[in-house]
Amino acid sequence: MKKIIWFVIVPLVLAFLFVPTGLAIAQDPTPTPGTNYTGDQLVIGNTYRLSSGDTLTGNLAIVGGTASIEKDATMIGDTILSGGTLTLSGILHGDIIAIGGAVTLEDTATVNGNLVLIGATLKRSPLAVINGEITEQSPSFFNFKDTGNVLSPFISKTDPLTRILSITFESLALSALAVILGLILPQQVKRVSATITSQPLVAGGVGLLTIVVLPIVLVLLTITIILIPVAILTILLFVFAMLYGWMAAGHEIGDRIEGIFHVDWHPAISSGIGVLLLTLITGFSTLIPCAGWLIGGIIALFGLGGVIISRFGSEKYSKKLINAVLPAKEELPVEPVKPE
Repeated sequence: MKKIIWFVIVPLVLAFLFVPTGLAIAQDPTPTPGTNYTGDQLVIGNTYRLSSGDTLTGNLAIVGGTASIEKDATMIGDTILSGGTLTLSGILHGDIIAIGGAVTLEDTATVNGNLVLIGATLKRSPLAVINGEITEQSPSFFNFKDTGNVLSPFISKTDPLTRILSITFESLALSALAVILGLILPQQVKRVSATITSQPLVAGGVGLLTIVVLPIVLVLLTITIILIPVAILTILLFVFAMLYGWMAAGHEIGDRIEGIFHVDWHPAISSGIGVLLLTLITGFSTLIPCAGWLIGGIIALFGLGGVIISRFGSEKYSKKLINAVLPAKEELPVEPVKPE
């Protein structure tokens, strides 16, 4: 595929990912059969099915969800898949762009458009018809050693397209890690998230203090050769705390999205979707010269402080620390008024 097509695909992906929720129809997981739908559909961590005989005129965006277009169903529009699954048994008049996830084309599937797979898997029946080009791009196309990382905002990257695609894959990787962490430690993630939202100033201050003090501590540890292993463990613990805090912040975003769409998700799903959107937004903000990294840096400080205050979410220590930093004023006893 020609390079010019990439400059069409990427803005289309970004438009789907950041389209305002007011413009997207909150689709019921199982629509009524025999209906003609008009308008773009946004599926976030949910299930969408276009039943047999139905027609959808509009685009379809799937973020961490599952979508299926059944036999004899028709869709007129493009489909963008990000970290989910798409099963097509009907007719699609448009392109399919899959960034991660899996696309399945059944025997009766017909795609009148192009199929672009970026780090995604394709399971195609020999009877499926694709009237367009098929472009498969493996993740090895992205040289992460050269493109840097979302958490390394000071590294200059000269290729905007490579940066965008690199950020997308990093977001999917962190989202998958957040899902695993949400399955293993759901209550701990909630406690860290609650600590960040209840006392953001204290959490941010503790995070900033940690960033300032940690280099000094590491220098002191490395001066004594015997304590070098302790310094290495400290660095590993710091990296884990940063990731943990980032995922807790993403969990809060996932909870807010859950409330907007009036759904009940498992904490792991909320964490995964929240981290995906948080990393995408902060990652793409780094494309802004000079000051773009500030958004991710500030959120990382809040997350780090929340992890330290709550001791990795093991117990609720935030009130104790807050009272130590901002001691509450003692209230004087009020004497009852005697009746005359």
